[in-house]
Amino acid sequence: MLFFLSENDMRDKNDKRSFRILVVDDDRDILELLEYNLEKEGFHVKGIDESQDAVKAALAFSPDLIILDIMMPHPNGIEICRELRSIKRFEDIYIFFLSAKSEHYYHEAALDTGGDDYIEKVIGLRALTYKVATVLKRNFVIRKSIPELKIGNLKIHRKSTSVMIDNDEITLSRPEFELLFFFAQNPRKVISQENLLQNIWGSEIYLFDTSIDVYIQSLRKKLGLDIIHRMGDNRYRLHIR
Repeated sequence: MLFFLSENDMRDKNDKRSFRILVVDDDRDILELLEYNLEKEGFHVKGIDESQDAVKAALAFSPDLIILDIMMPHPNGIEICRELRSIKRFEDIYIFFLSAKSEHYYHEAALDTGGDDYIEKVIGLRALTYKVATVLKRNFVIRKSIPELKIGNLKIHRKSTSVMIDNDEITLSRPEFELLFFFAQNPRKVISQENLLQNIWGSEIYLFDTSIDVYIQSLRKKLGLDIIHRMGDNRYRLHIR
C-alpha cells in the first residue's frame, strides 16, 4: 500500500520536533500536564479527553505514538487499543498505557491487547516522557507485548518472566527479568545507567548506583553466562555469542 505525503507530512525523522503523539485521558488535569511536558520536549501533541473520539482522532492525526489511559468511560483504553491494532496503519506504532491502576491484571490486559508498555501514574510523568523520547528520538525498542524473545540459546518468556536455556528453565526476579528483556530487545546498543533506571524503574524510584551491577551479577550467576558487559562510565551492552 502506498501513502502520498504532503510537504507538511514529510518530516525529518531525526528531528524530535517532527514526531506526533496522541494522548487520550478523560482527566483534563493529567491531559494538560502531559501535553505541556511532551510539547516542552518538542513533540507535536494532540490531547483527547473524550474516549469515543480516540480512533477518529488517530486516523486524522497519524500519530507516531499513542498514550492511553485505561479507566475511561466506554470505550476504555483496552477497547481503544484493541480497535487501533485491528487497523493496518496502527499495527506497528507504539501504544503506551498510563494508568493509576497498579494491579497486575491491568498490566496483563494492556499488554495482551497490544500495548507496548504500562506506566503507573504513581511512578511519575517524567518517566513516561523519558520512555517516549527513548523510542522516538533514540530508536530504542520497548515492546513488552512481545510474548517471547530468542537470543543466542536463550528463550525469554514475557508472561512467566522466565528464561529457558536449552531445556532448563531459569526463574528470575522481576528486576532481573526486566533488565534482561530490555537488553534483549536492544542487543547491539550501549545503554546508559540513566536509560536503564528511567525505562525500567521510573524517575520517582530511587536506587543506588550499584543496584544495576548487583542485578547484573545475579543474572550472570543464575544464567551461568557473562551476559551483560559494563563498558565503563556507567554504560552496558548485552554480550551473546
